[in-house]
Amino acid sequence: MSDPILDKLPPERLLDADHLQPIVAGINCMHSIETIQQYLAYENQHENRTTVQSRLRLRAREIHRDESDADEKAVA
Repeated sequence: MSDPILDKLPPERLLDADHLQPIVAGINCMHSIETIQQYLAYENQHENRTTVQSRLRLRAREIHRDESDADEKAVA
């Protein structure tokens, strides 16, 4: 699954920002676990900022929750 954010803001570009606000905005635009995994791997290898890693993990949990909710609605 492709995520448009990877084309427009690859990890090396988004995560190179000096301020957290644009990074968080980019993270909020992510809609696939695979995308988040790529950004998290990049962050772990380069900047290793706990705040950014936590925000990526939180977004992954939100996506999992949304997918679970959608699955439950589909079954009902």
